[in-house]
Amino acid sequence: MLHHRIVFTLLYVVLFSGSIQAAIPFKDGDRWTMVGDSITHGGEYHTWVYLYFLTRFPEMELRVANAGNSGDDAHGALERYDWDIIPKQGTVASVMFGMNDVRREIYGDVEETNQIRDQRIYILEGYRSFMTKLVQQLEADDYRIILFTPTPYDETAQHDRDVLTGVNGALGECADFVTQLAERYGAILVDFYGPMNAINERMQSEDPAASLIKTDRVHPNPVGQFVMAYLFLKAVDAPQFVSSVQIDLANPDAVELINASISELEVGENELSFTLNQGAIPFPVGKAQQPALEWVPFQEDLNREILQVSGLANGEYRLSIDGEVIRTFQSEALAGGVNLALESNTPQALQSAEVLKQIQAWHRLALEYRSIASFEFWQFGNFQHPIQVEQVRDYIDAEIERLEPFTTGPNSWKRNRFIHYLDRKPREASIRAEMSSMIDQIRTEAQPHSHHYRLQRVLSADPSI
Repeated sequence: MLHHRIVFTLLYVVLFSGSIQAAIPFKDGDRWTMVGDSITHGGEYHTWVYLYFLTRFPEMELRVANAGNSGDDAHGALERYDWDIIPKQGTVASVMFGMNDVRREIYGDVEETNQIRDQRIYILEGYRSFMTKLVQQLEADDYRIILFTPTPYDETAQHDRDVLTGVNGALGECADFVTQLAERYGAILVDFYGPMNAINERMQSEDPAASLIKTDRVHPNPVGQFVMAYLFLKAVDAPQFVSSVQIDLANPDAVELINASISELEVGENELSFTLNQGAIPFPVGKAQQPALEWVPFQEDLNREILQVSGLANGEYRLSIDGEVIRTFQSEALAGGVNLALESNTPQALQSAEVLKQIQAWHRLALEYRSIASFEFWQFGNFQHPIQVEQVRDYIDAEIERLEPFTTGPNSWKRNRFIHYLDRKPREASIRAEMSSMIDQIRTEAQPHSHHYRLQRVLSADPSI
């Protein structure tokens, strides 16, 4: 039996050097502040982006702070800038506004008077002015800036929700301006508007009710949020490889590696084995996000964990990792390279699944934390910040009492917001500390481990085959 034993220590460093790293918007020690409206406040798209960086760059220390505010616009961001944005001490800021700035209520079934047309022009001029001032302020405070075009307002999905025709066109004007603004100030540009409209058109050609947007026509649904994360990562040239191992049995001394090192490579007549150390773990795509893979090639473009072995005798080979059978592959497939990120039962995938659970728990806590500042903006915008409960307790108690008779509808919802604020505000510092601790735990959980790989040819029981 032909038998080799070769030890490799080659490490892949391209992801962290040269021009490729220059395209990545974050570096070790960065703090990313996300500024926006409810689409940012909800935090899904940037949580997926954060998860990508936690799993792909496990040694990178990156922290995030949500400065999205439901119902807000660019003007509101300027109003809360000094107490809600700058204290987060960010080094990178992303900005997305437009959905509320265009004032959707002046579109749709309204009479096209000169006054309405002038109002629309005036509002878009205000958007341009406020966005410019916001970018200038961030630049003056030494932020590296990422600008997002707004997400679409879906006017074409066929369902029962009324359509405010013209809103999406106004958002297109916002998108054009953001594109110009990014060029003017040297900001990174991520275009959501164009690609998401195009995907919606494709989706609705198959199903007129389908959309990346919820039935409110405003907020991206879980699939849309994941598409946004994909568009972000593609815009910043995020690396596609989790790792790659290419072994040519005709020359086993010349192993090609990406973001990995191997050792103890042993090649036999009908099998080979090695120990693999990857620089990352695969990205775990959540169940609710799986349908997005029909519309964007996330796995191909951003989640490639490749095992490629050429020179194998024709046949079927069983892959085991750490002694556990993963699946069998044909020699032709292995010669072309298989993407193990698509397998759910590898030890790396199981590790990633645990990271996914933890980031989802962190996200839920982050929403609870973010609700405090959002409530304070809308209720106490003119108060001196930071707000102390003692400042506002009498007012809150009076409002809770006033709204007590209402058990349903907007007034009941408003009463609950006051109650939740009184519960959360005293715990603000402890919630923030818990969030930080959870990220520390996630980073620990996301650290890759070495694994032993074994490929064995599946031999037929019939010696004539």
